Amino acid sequence: QINVLQAKKKFEILDAMLSFMHAQYTFFQQGYSLLHELDPYMKKLATELDQLVIDSAVEKREMEHKHALIQQRSLFYLQDFSYDDSKVEFNVDAPNGVVMEGYLFKRASNAFKTWNRRWFSIQNSQLVYQKKLKDVLTVVVEDLRLCTVKPCEDIERRFCFEVVSPTKSCMLQADSEKLRQAWIQAVQASIASAYRESPDSYYIE
Repeated sequence: QINVLQAKKKFEILDAMLSFMHAQYTFFQQGYSLLHELDPYMKKLATELDQLVIDSAVEKREMEHKHALIQQRSLFYLQDFSYDDSKVEFNVDAPNGVVMEGYLFKRASNAFKTWNRRWFSIQNSQLVYQKKLKDVLTVVVEDLRLCTVKPCEDIERRFCFEVVSPTKSCMLQADSEKLRQAWIQAVQASIASAYRESPDSYYIE
């Protein structure tokens, strides 16, 4: 009986192995058939990929070119402040009441002393700013007649000036020395203009 079992085991093992090989063959053959149907789609994707690579290279070159131009322009502004004077003019008798306006960096009064870029303007004898164009005006100095303005050199940033009022001070940074001087002169001119317009009421207060 043992000899019969031993003889039977030989072909049963071989039969199981052969069945396994047939299963493997069928599995990979079906996989090949399915993937073969995707061959046109994969070729189409490969063509699109080639175009994407070309477009990406072109876009990268354009961005690098723009970046180089911006760096050159920034360097030009830092080295030469002789650009259009109309950009830094102020007018204390402006019809809309805005003596001067433009972007300035403002140092926060919190512990971190962060700098934020805001749109500042001098109007109605006040120094105000907005985070965005349509935002409500935030008043920094309510009455310019009660404040002074001075340039600041002993600070980590260039082109800074400080507006000091009886209750607080505000550290600001312009984009250039020319703009800093223009803002300082605009504040000083607004102070003088405010005194001329209502000196009596100020002294009464």
